[in-house]
Amino acid sequence: MPGGQKLEIPPGRQSTGKPVRVRPLGPIDPRFWETCPICGEPATEDEHVPPASVGGAVMTRTCSPCNNRLGSNVEADLADWHLDALTRPGFSSDAAPGVRRSSRILRRATPNGQFVLVIDGGVDPAVRTMLDSGQVDLSALVPDLNRSRIGLLKQAYLAACLHYGPLEGEVPDAVRRDLIAARDAKGRQSVPTSELALGLAVFRSNERFTALSPLVHAIAESDDDQWEGVVLAGTTFVSWSSEPEEAGEGIERLDLSLEVGDRIEGVVAEGAADDTQVATGPRVR
Repeated sequence: MPGGQKLEIPPGRQSTGKPVRVRPLGPIDPRFWETCPICGEPATEDEHVPPASVGGAVMTRTCSPCNNRLGSNVEADLADWHLDALTRPGFSSDAAPGVRRSSRILRRATPNGQFVLVIDGGVDPAVRTMLDSGQVDLSALVPDLNRSRIGLLKQAYLAACLHYGPLEGEVPDAVRRDLIAARDAKGRQSVPTSELALGLAVFRSNERFTALSPLVHAIAESDDDQWEGVVLAGTTFVSWSSEPEEAGEGIERLDLSLEVGDRIEGVVAEGAADDTQVATGPRVR
């Protein structure tokens, strides 16, 4: 940084919420069936659980639609949620005409609370001019709450099938209906709301849990609650139970006016997949 300052940016985000203890019970091994565990069609595609973009590995097989169309419709938002990414960012400023684009932006924070935007790839050269001016307006898409949670519902359901075997009953039937409805949606914007997905207990840590498998059967405990579920790729716990709830409308876009070098207080991205507060702190270029 200018003046020789060293900027430390660890992976992950600032911790929020109450602490949760996770007690691992054992790794979940791969299992392969002739039929897709989601829809019952012939299983023809290797399925990463969780997705490779989240740190998973091939653990089973599904049919092509459940693999590829669910990947397009919901797992893209899951990957952005996992990385705490803002997509389709647009920068505008009096320092350069028009809206200028960059690759997706990762929201990060330094150990002392500085808020950092990390551009994950290419950027229009004019963005540098805008940032040097000291005032930039940023508009971007935050991960969709419903779609990212349906992505987690798929991972939790497949992990449960791998652990217990094919699941039957009213609740597994309801899960499969929600996954197939998301799969068959005409596009990401048409994915219907899943109250089951929104009712999952989800916790994640910036520190990776060391495991021999990308899926670990585990118990998560707080002072007053306990959940059984799976740890995905050593970072994210998802419950195998759901307390269905109705989704709020949320905010799909994040709009910020960035004073480079100054602070903004209390800006909340309510549409982010876990309603986290955007970290406050000095802006850095």
